[in-house]
Amino acid sequence: MKQYTAPEQTAQLIELGFEKPSSIASVEPLYGMGGISVAKSYSVGELIEMLPGNSSKHIRYVATKRAWVVDVDVLGKSGCAKCYRGAYHAELVDALYDVIVKLKAEGVI
Repeated sequence: MKQYTAPEQTAQLIELGFEKPSSIASVEPLYGMGGISVAKSYSVGELIEMLPGNSSKHIRYVATKRAWVVDVDVLGKSGCAKCYRGAYHAELVDALYDVIVKLKAEGVI
């Protein structure tokens, strides 16, 4: 199971205005230079924290599809709720990323 966003996903979320990630996804030595290269990406926990606070979050694994789905039900200011349904993804981090991008596009977060 992937624990972190891919570099492209990380770059997209930063472009959308999210705070830079704090999780270290990998550390590699820089041979011949005596240093290290640190790659930061969003963790599953950081992605969950990005979901809106005024919502119900449903993270589920659908065994028949062997995929994760993240659904978010948001209570609006007018009192009516709107449901955002995620797509099926084999990795939880990808399902979270997908719904966060949708919510950002809709102006929810």
